[in-house]
Amino acid sequence: MLISKDDIKKYLKDIPPVPESVKNCLNFLKEGELKKAALEAQKDLVLKKQIESVVNSAYFSLPNKVEDTVQLFSLLGLEMSKSLVYSYLVSLLQPKKWKIFNIPFFDFQASFMNEFEKYTTFEFSEDVYKKYAEIGAIVPASVCVCDSLLGDKKEEVDIILNSAPLEYGTLLKRMTGVGLFEIASIIAKLWGLEEEKAEVLKAAECDRCENEVSALTHFLFFYL
Repeated sequence: MLISKDDIKKYLKDIPPVPESVKNCLNFLKEGELKKAALEAQKDLVLKKQIESVVNSAYFSLPNKVEDTVQLFSLLGLEMSKSLVYSYLVSLLQPKKWKIFNIPFFDFQASFMNEFEKYTTFEFSEDVYKKYAEIGAIVPASVCVCDSLLGDKKEEVDIILNSAPLEYGTLLKRMTGVGLFEIASIIAKLWGLEEEKAEVLKAAECDRCENEVSALTHFLFFYL
């Protein structure tokens, strides 16, 4: 067996803990304290840089480059600010060397968050987006999980995929019983995401999702 459940357990055990400044920032955002959250984010230079990199990418289309975190949080609002902090945690999962996916990961993160906001608001409502905004930030973790778990066995994986028209997530689930979105959901819970939102993320694994937000998440992930 290429990948076992023990491999997944080991991977999850090695997930970096949430830095104190990030934890404080998320707590302030949950309380609706944008300015306090932004000031807390500024204490962590890596978090600040991640936020600037994503927001100043082409996908957010800001007229001018913005480097002040308080101004950025004010421009983007509570939900997107929360998503940006979660996107930073996701960035900590990036493999040191990508072996399967050759993508500019910051661009993918920004693109997914932007599209998730746009289509969730369009298909449902702004309130639905606000309720599940963090999902749009955490879903890209699935790319990191896939590359990390399958990357060292790429040759064997390619042989299997060449003989059967599967995508990586389906292959992983058939080998271990655990899919990409389920792993992302477990990681989200480790980071303190609410149970209901984590379950919506987990449900995106299905071929025919009963939850409409899960279905949209599934479609956007594979489309992008």
